[in-house]
Amino acid sequence: MPFEHSGKQYVFQNLTKQCIEGVLPESAMAGEGCDDLIKSQFLVPEDKDECAYYNQISALMRAYSRKKGLRGYTILPTFGCNARCIYSYEEGMKQVTMTPEIVEQVIRYIIDTHEGDKVQLAWFGGEPLLGEKTIDRICEGMRDAGLDYKSSMISNGSLITPETVAKMAGDWKLGHIQISMDGAEQDYIHRKHYYADHDYYHRVIGALSEMSAAGISVTIRCNVDKENWDRIPQFLCDLRENVRNKDKVGVYLAPLNAVRMGDGDVAIWTKIRDAWRMIEEAGVKCAPFMGLGLGFRTNHCMADGGSVVITPDGSLYPCEHCPEESRFGDIWHGVTNEAARKEFCRVDRTREKCKTCPFLPDCTCFATCPVQDTHCRQVHELMVIDALKRMVEKKESESPEGENPIC
Repeated sequence: MPFEHSGKQYVFQNLTKQCIEGVLPESAMAGEGCDDLIKSQFLVPEDKDECAYYNQISALMRAYSRKKGLRGYTILPTFGCNARCIYSYEEGMKQVTMTPEIVEQVIRYIIDTHEGDKVQLAWFGGEPLLGEKTIDRICEGMRDAGLDYKSSMISNGSLITPETVAKMAGDWKLGHIQISMDGAEQDYIHRKHYYADHDYYHRVIGALSEMSAAGISVTIRCNVDKENWDRIPQFLCDLRENVRNKDKVGVYLAPLNAVRMGDGDVAIWTKIRDAWRMIEEAGVKCAPFMGLGLGFRTNHCMADGGSVVITPDGSLYPCEHCPEESRFGDIWHGVTNEAARKEFCRVDRTREKCKTCPFLPDCTCFATCPVQDTHCRQVHELMVIDALKRMVEKKESESPEGENPIC
């Protein structure tokens, strides 16, 4: 992928993650002065199937890093939620909550199937804090079994109290939480559409400080589209003025799935790309979205990363979206339909539009992912080039005068 910055030409290799200054020749022969470019795969044989080559490399890396058993459990204590988000992909799901009997079986299932020294727990929903007692009991079960564990959570944050923060930092061993928000106060109230009429907006902002002070890393996912974008500066201003402890607080702006899968996605992504300085001026960290272009991704999401989703009724899924066709078992019988799981997570079936795309190594590597961006190539190029330009600037500022920087 070529790009220009400050009057200089650069080329980035998306598979090896190398970036060089200069322009590649249109063609070359081995032994004619381009051996280094050939060795580093900036130049490849004219008839090379680069998609097949990437799939081979990916399969090799995955086999090398694969471990037997499960490495993580995403647990949904309930499908219920105290908000009625206008964009929720869980709309229409039956509001099931884990019974005490299912909770005890979840504990047994984790004890029987975990692999490795540490159990990774991720709390999701619905709103997981509606199942606070479930989280208490599962963590207690881990301790009773002598298992070392740590956890993370995705929540709307509205039910977090000082007592909850104490449990998060203590018994739950919560290292990270993602809080979903929707911009400035008026957008937040309209889009979250809580059942109860409370000042949840300022309650959540207050909880950010408490969690950061307790040593919990907090990432705010602010969902955006063209309707709320103009008030994002006000939202960031509220964070700057009201979050007292920002040491472990980061923000990233994310288009709603409907935007990503629509025709206006590039315009929103362009605004997101240009917002990093505004986020930093709010005194919080600018958290990257999906880590685009920053490293070779052996696994791309929970579905192909050696983890399992446990729903409130005890079913097992590879993905938090829980498409029914991907259900592959339950906590009583384990894996009962390995074919469904393998079919959902197949990595040898690249989408046609992805086979010639230079960003394939950064993208979802299996074709059944329910989220598909309309203009993913343009979006990747937008974000990756922006990150590379900043890396080039940093490298140049650190390089001795006259040295040719390579990042």
